Amino acid sequence: MEIKITTLLTVAFAAFFICSCKKDSTLDDDYSRPVVEGYLVPGKSVLVKVYYQKYLDDTISLGFPLTDLKLKISDGAKTVELSERTDGNYVYSDTTFITEHKTYSLSFEYNNKTISSETTVPDKPTGFVTSDSLQKVPVMDFGTTPATFVPITLSWNNTTGGHYMMVLKNTETSRTSTNPRNNGSYRDTEVILGQVSSFQTQQMTFNYLGNYRVLLFHINKEYSDALNNNGGSSLNLTNPYTNIVNGLGIFTSMQADSLKLRVYQ
Repeated sequence: MEIKITTLLTVAFAAFFICSCKKDSTLDDDYSRPVVEGYLVPGKSVLVKVYYQKYLDDTISLGFPLTDLKLKISDGAKTVELSERTDGNYVYSDTTFITEHKTYSLSFEYNNKTISSETTVPDKPTGFVTSDSLQKVPVMDFGTTPATFVPITLSWNNTTGGHYMMVLKNTETSRTSTNPRNNGSYRDTEVILGQVSSFQTQQMTFNYLGNYRVLLFHINKEYSDALNNNGGSSLNLTNPYTNIVNGLGIFTSMQADSLKLRVYQ
């Protein structure tokens, strides 16, 4: 089964991080530090993005990429150097390098400082099941009382108190909204779950009918802390969470399992 980190996750975190610094003279040092964004997944090649922190009033969507760096990642026994595939995007293509339970250290030199971080790859979620593979969403009609929404329960094993996140992806090529008044564009539904072992659906969980792929991510505490920083809101103009020494951003790892649901009315 292919596990892919969705664009929504990386863009959401980048947007949160970029928007969450005050433009304040006390934070000038932040803008001399590189922003690092890396997510390690077993069986996948390594991609680490490095870019400049952007000022709040810049019109560009992301900071400019930092090029010509020498990024290295070590698992304690082997150290590899990443190649710069495109500006600011550093890659190591061997898909066997990242494995479960190992701790990986990232390091590179920038502005006469060593930028570093480390993360340990968590277990893949186990026992991920649903109480029903079909989810009915009541029809929303003007002048009528909708039927009661009956939730289903998604559950998994969490005996270690691990941190979890869920992404619900509608896989239809042509999507039908559950609410005829919904004129917005489609977005995956992302739920930060915390240290739990189940999730009960709500009517607002599903904005579109059809087939869904539900991804359950076992994430590390550093990523959970980053997502939950100040309530997970990009509108709070405070210093963001980071686990990068002499830098900003996030270097973390995760694993996922998935199941299928069908939503109907």
